[in-house]
Amino acid sequence: MQTALHIQALVAELKETIVGGKIVRTEFYKKERSAFFFIKSDRSLNALGFVYHPAGAGCFLVPASKVMPTTNEKPWPVFALEESVVESVEQYANDRIFKINLSTDAGRRTLVVEAMGPNGNLWLLDENSCRLATLRKKTYDQKEAYAPPPQPEHLVDPNNIDDAKILEIAQECDRQITFVNALTRTLGGFNKTIVFELLRRSEINLDEDELDDASAIKLVADIKEIVSRFTTGPTGYLYERQSGVEVYPFRLKTIEQQPEKYKTLSFAVAAMTARRRAVVSETDERKVITSALKRSIKKLSRRVEHLGNDIVEAADFELFRINGELLKVNLNEFKRGDETVTLVNMYDASGGEVTIKLNPVLSPTDNVESYFKRYRKGREGLELLERRLEISKAELIRFEEIYAALDMNFDSASEQYREEIESLLPRISTKRDSQPRLPYREHQLSTGLTIFVGKDGADNDRTTFDFAKPYELWFHAGQCPGSHVVIKFPSKTFEPSKREIEETAAIAAFHSKARNDSLVSVIYTQRKYVRKPRKAKPGLVSVEREKSVMVAPKPAESK
Repeated sequence: MQTALHIQALVAELKETIVGGKIVRTEFYKKERSAFFFIKSDRSLNALGFVYHPAGAGCFLVPASKVMPTTNEKPWPVFALEESVVESVEQYANDRIFKINLSTDAGRRTLVVEAMGPNGNLWLLDENSCRLATLRKKTYDQKEAYAPPPQPEHLVDPNNIDDAKILEIAQECDRQITFVNALTRTLGGFNKTIVFELLRRSEINLDEDELDDASAIKLVADIKEIVSRFTTGPTGYLYERQSGVEVYPFRLKTIEQQPEKYKTLSFAVAAMTARRRAVVSETDERKVITSALKRSIKKLSRRVEHLGNDIVEAADFELFRINGELLKVNLNEFKRGDETVTLVNMYDASGGEVTIKLNPVLSPTDNVESYFKRYRKGREGLELLERRLEISKAELIRFEEIYAALDMNFDSASEQYREEIESLLPRISTKRDSQPRLPYREHQLSTGLTIFVGKDGADNDRTTFDFAKPYELWFHAGQCPGSHVVIKFPSKTFEPSKREIEETAAIAAFHSKARNDSLVSVIYTQRKYVRKPRKAKPGLVSVEREKSVMVAPKPAESK
């Protein structure tokens, strides 16, 4: 993990490289948890990278050509900072936080980078240093000025430490390891690796001698020399250790292994973030994907079982009506608390008796209504339940096929089924504001099918061309502005029913300018027959092989 000294080195590099430059574009990759600000200066195009992935976090500056995300996801813009000019870069005291002051058309803005590992964040501030936006979901008051998290009181700026403070620390320690811990705790920007390096360079061995005045003075000089190396050392060295990957602007005397050498410390930090993710990515990715598939298979298996039980129960809906009628005309024959009641079956020509189960916690009237409710559910929902079961079985078969394919060849299968797998993976956060904005609203039909409803013109285009598969059905109100609507298929061979087509068409009609009409003509076709004409306005498309259906507009129920 980067220390405050690493950030000090980065800030020095930024001052030299990007001040006066213009931000030409920004990119945020949600799955990689990384953001990039591409800054063009007179001489070059560089990228300020910010990564807060748990498996590899860091902040660095590299040429734009070196930015190669390992994900296929589409990047999202960050804070709409294009065309902003970098005025200055400043570090917050001796901390892992720095700010980039910007000149924009809207006035002065400040980008605050909290390069604090996986807990890092980006903030956008206005001219009064009040928060305007955040990369990650954080609760904040827009009227309150930004202030960095307070540093521990015991922390000392290594540039300002003196021999008296060093002697004070040493007098409180009686073993070298304790002295190492004390220095690590006290010196801002120093981790244990740097402290061990400091003691090696100072040739101090507290196991043999006490720290005297001369040693303390030398130690202070070596502390400041190490600090200066972070701002003057042009080279970066990467060490792969058992505890993880670390980078420094100098060779470590405490480690015998030969480090990997990089042109700058930033290059080494960029390699560190990628290396750490690579070390755990294969096993972690396999574990995350297989776990997500297992959960989905288990969930679908339960759904199939429950739907099967519902269908069995719904198939006997006529019996529920008979029981309800018998209970209704015999209300005085049973009371709350009874578990059964035996009655003469007036529907039996031989005059036999029938024993009906009761819910002992319900009143006689509620027991009657319970049977009628089950009757209505069975009568109206048997066909719907059978369709839901068909769709759920198709999804279950599909996921089981994917799971088997991953077991045979993980790399090949994970690429082949990438879209299906990504839809199952957990989000970083369940809070909406922390997620990149989706161009559609997601709803479910009564049969359980998912549909996407585009939000506006540009979002309609993205919903249709970025999120719909060629074989899925696309809907739009005929001859009328409205949302693009897509039925998501559980498999390529899936055939939507007449009910599902009409239900989706009704939702498309509702999300159009004709929502107040009694009947609306809605066209639909496979997405592969929807095309975007050159220079067409957002949301405008051409359609081939369309069919149409007349429906009454009806809103969808949110998932």
